[in-house]
Amino acid sequence: MNDIPDILRELLDRYDSLEVVEQTFKQMTHSDDQLATDYRQWCRAQGYSVRNGCREYINELVDSRDSIWDNYKEYGNDI
Repeated sequence: MNDIPDILRELLDRYDSLEVVEQTFKQMTHSDDQLATDYRQWCRAQGYSVRNGCREYINELVDSRDSIWDNYKEYGNDI
């Protein structure tokens, strides 16, 4: 079984663009039936729609990362 969150995190780290991540992941699921099946199952388990699950997860991930940096800076740690 494919680890969908790991794949999406790796794509985001590689491309740093939501649109490119979505497009790349969509191409991956079109060319890999097992990945497409795993993605549909993952979306159902997480409560995401298959159509928007990738975008929703990436947005949550980015918000989480931003929150970590905001908390870090709040306590006087400035880079």
